[in-house]
Amino acid sequence: MNRQYTHKGRGQEKPVFPRKKLSFLAVMLILIGIAAGTAAIALILSRGNSAEKLFSYQQLLMDTDVSLQLYSGSSREAEEVKEDLFKEMSRLELLLSCTESSSEVTIINRAAGEGPVQVGPETAEVIEKAIHYARLSEGAFDPTIGPLLDIWGFRGEANRVPEPVEIEAAAALVDYSLMENDYAAGKVFLPSSGMALDLGGIAKGYIVDRGLELLARSGIGHALLNAGGDIGILGPKPDGSPWRIGVKHPRRDDELIAVISWLKKGAVVTSGDYERFFEEDGERYHHILDPRTGYPARNLLSATVVAPTAIEADALSTALFVMGPQRGLELVESLPGVEAILVTPQLELLISSGLQDCVELPGES
Repeated sequence: MNRQYTHKGRGQEKPVFPRKKLSFLAVMLILIGIAAGTAAIALILSRGNSAEKLFSYQQLLMDTDVSLQLYSGSSREAEEVKEDLFKEMSRLELLLSCTESSSEVTIINRAAGEGPVQVGPETAEVIEKAIHYARLSEGAFDPTIGPLLDIWGFRGEANRVPEPVEIEAAAALVDYSLMENDYAAGKVFLPSSGMALDLGGIAKGYIVDRGLELLARSGIGHALLNAGGDIGILGPKPDGSPWRIGVKHPRRDDELIAVISWLKKGAVVTSGDYERFFEEDGERYHHILDPRTGYPARNLLSATVVAPTAIEADALSTALFVMGPQRGLELVESLPGVEAILVTPQLELLISSGLQDCVELPGES
């Protein structure tokens, strides 16, 4: 690994911070982040002298393992909250999935080129947010990426490298600006036959945010919700200590490349090239496609975003991965409350200015 850790932001290059030795005197290491384009590790440390107990649950949702750690004074309360949470997350998954035949996203895709589709407020909200981040990233994040994912096999079972003519034809159908949406009326229209929405880069973040809202309404003040690497945090631990979120090393299994200590409510999401990929003729092809070229983005190995909400972190982690290190960090430094860790192909860590005091590097002293 290149040990030249730098920070690049606002057109400058600076030392990141004094290197610190990472202590792993934690009682549990929980592997998280095996999902489409995302990965991280949460280190759940001892809770101190709190009257509340730590309860941990896990369930398969959204094609990934969803884990919940919450603190509660009552096992009955914890069980009831857990049941309500997983039920709500499952409901939203059925609404926003592009693979469920009855979902509103699937209905929109079937009607492409034919007419607008009436959708509920939740689907309309996610699509509106997706268009916002598409504009913000100048198309690096594009929710109409569906046709390209299809020809690469990332929405099916058989991956393959498409012919250039196929990529060109599919890329011509990817353009969020062509969508005709009336959010107030709840109507969404893909104007060309063959266009297809895929909200995989943002829907999971939305569902995590809704999960955190449910936990808060239920009286839970300290929790960590991890949906396959989309991590939502509800306050610090009861003793005031931070949650410790580990960022997976993109080329070494079961190793961390950085650890983030986070006290606030918010989210940490990583997009990487190492979760959904296949190899052909010695070349790695991953699922984070550049909408402008139709090919996998190559400028980064992973992009981790810390943001006030999971929907923001989810969309921006994909956008930064496609944008690359320079443009990506410039965008991060312009957004209040948003921070990032970018890992280059040379295994150099680029860390945004506001995250410096919250990051530890394993093996450094």
